[in-house]
Amino acid sequence: MPTRNAWIMDESTRNRLLKKYKTQVASATSTICATLAVTPLENVKTRMQTHNFKNIFQCSRYLWRTEGPRGYVAGALPPLASVTAVRVLNFTSYNYAKEGIADIVKCITGTYPLNADKAGSTPTVAGVLTFTLAGAFAGLVAAPIACPFELAKNVVQTSVLVSNRAQAAPGAARDPSLRSKPRIGTVEAIRQIIKRHGFRGLYTGFHLHALRDTVGTAMYFGIYETVKQVAAKEIGSDQSPLGAPAIAGAICSTIPWFCTYPLDTRKTRAQSVLLGKTKEIGEASVAVAKSSMYKGISIILVRTGVNNMILLSLFEYIKARIDELPN
Repeated sequence: MPTRNAWIMDESTRNRLLKKYKTQVASATSTICATLAVTPLENVKTRMQTHNFKNIFQCSRYLWRTEGPRGYVAGALPPLASVTAVRVLNFTSYNYAKEGIADIVKCITGTYPLNADKAGSTPTVAGVLTFTLAGAFAGLVAAPIACPFELAKNVVQTSVLVSNRAQAAPGAARDPSLRSKPRIGTVEAIRQIIKRHGFRGLYTGFHLHALRDTVGTAMYFGIYETVKQVAAKEIGSDQSPLGAPAIAGAICSTIPWFCTYPLDTRKTRAQSVLLGKTKEIGEASVAVAKSSMYKGISIILVRTGVNNMILLSLFEYIKARIDELPN
């Protein structure tokens, strides 16, 4: 008589686990899809921040001529697990903090602020404050985990530029040998950073990273929940990818990024030259000091808008589908 495979769970068990961990499942799945979709834009953005390109088109042409197609996907797959883990932690800690802060607000005011967080409802001051404070907590909690991996990603993405004289002179684009130039990997980048700067080197720019994520995530969730409520009230609370979550996702991502972009630029510049030669680090510092702290802002607004429209639409859609599963 055949025995049942112990690794195959029945439908009721699967549905129960999906419902219990729906935030984690929805955030992980949506993050993977959204991150892969905007990886080329992320690579252009990092190079715009760390080298003195005049505009997006010059940077994109330089990237194609010197690094080829691989330049647009550099540093994408290895950090994908860390990006997903950080995003899951963001959403999970946000939900826990939101419930906790809402209980405190109820004790003080006698009104539970999350009762207004329903389809067709109007945002309240207490609700917006709850979302914003919970977002700040989520950003601060995730920063220590996100910083080393984001640092390694920045180093990987700019390794060819840094090794070819840090200011990325336009004449270098005519050198065909650069396409075959070996690119440092994520694990190797982390190893070399620790070897040269010690474990603390992995947290270069951490104060900027933590400040960016605390402020940015507070604004992100505060704006997202508010705009989602308003949009759902105006256009209906359907779960269409073009509904309230997509609109709120575009707005809640671009405004915080615009406000915190100078912090991100300073952090990225400090991190990206960690493995350059002493002379090249100096050249890079001089070159980028002359450029705007908003260098690359146009590409990041497009990238983050598209990324979060995909991410939050899928996030809400997956949660809604999980809720519909039978018990």
